[in-house]
Amino acid sequence: MKKFLLSAIAMVVTLAANAATAVETTTFKGKIAVDITGAAIPEIDKDSDPATVVFSKMDDDTYQFVLEQFKFGDMIIGDVTITKGLKAEEKDGALVLTTDNVEAAVTNSDMAAALGGKVLITMKATIKDGKMVAELSNIHVFLGPGMDVKAKFESTSTATGINSVSTASAKASRIYDLSGRELPAMQNGLNIVKMANGKTVKVIK
Repeated sequence: MKKFLLSAIAMVVTLAANAATAVETTTFKGKIAVDITGAAIPEIDKDSDPATVVFSKMDDDTYQFVLEQFKFGDMIIGDVTITKGLKAEEKDGALVLTTDNVEAAVTNSDMAAALGGKVLITMKATIKDGKMVAELSNIHVFLGPGMDVKAKFESTSTATGINSVSTASAKASRIYDLSGRELPAMQNGLNIVKMANGKTVKVIK
């Protein structure tokens, strides 16, 4: 029994050590339109609900997309977190994020347990000039036959921060645009920042 407990503790410590942490986080605040009729991706209008997406670059060069408190009507699904299967590609000065029917973790709601802590989701999101537009489809929440949830998110404001970077490192960093040209200061859009500790991060302003 003692050996088993020691092995379990060692496994937890190993998993914690291997867990990726965010080195840069951008919070996008805006509006979301949701459709449950199976129609096309809805458009944002004056009646659309406020929504927040937190997008992070991790220290293992992966990304994380969190749609906070996703809901339709009065039903709160919870925080939907996409990590596995999230692909990122730079195109024409934009960062394009895509997933294809991947499992997204669901937390921070009464519905999370009923959903088995996950939903399936397909997404395409574009980040350009400090704004995000995300289209989410094939959201399977298993609440009834034939239910096909679709949503569209558009941001209106952002706040970006670099995590785990000391002030000394930040002062000694160098900033580049997507073409590799060094910049005197951060510009609007995507910036490549090389820190004094050798790490390179992408910062959206």
